[in-house]
Amino acid sequence: MSDKAEKAEQPESDPFSQMLQFYDDWTKTWSGAASEMASSKSFADSMAQQLESSLSTAQLMRRQMGELMEQSMQQMSMPTRKEIVSIAERMTSIEMRLDDMEAKVDEVLDLLKAGK
Repeated sequence: MSDKAEKAEQPESDPFSQMLQFYDDWTKTWSGAASEMASSKSFADSMAQQLESSLSTAQLMRRQMGELMEQSMQQMSMPTRKEIVSIAERMTSIEMRLDDMEAKVDEVLDLLKAGK
């Protein structure tokens, strides 16, 4: 046989296409395994437990950071967020009372003008 005949009988070996085929098979296999694992009840329970743990830790950290920040602000003689909110609420209340008083004064003036 000639060299051309031997080459025709043997399939060409393309390393790139073999690697591509291997990659495709590998991703399908792992995707299936990951999908199967993620859809299991034990995985969902585990993820729920991890999420709950993370949220409780974050809540604790936030509370501790708030306390630390409040202490730092007091040491620097600066108002805390709580104090600023309290002052803003008081100012709003004072503004509302002033508006009411202004309206009453206007009513009295109108009555005095009408009585003349």
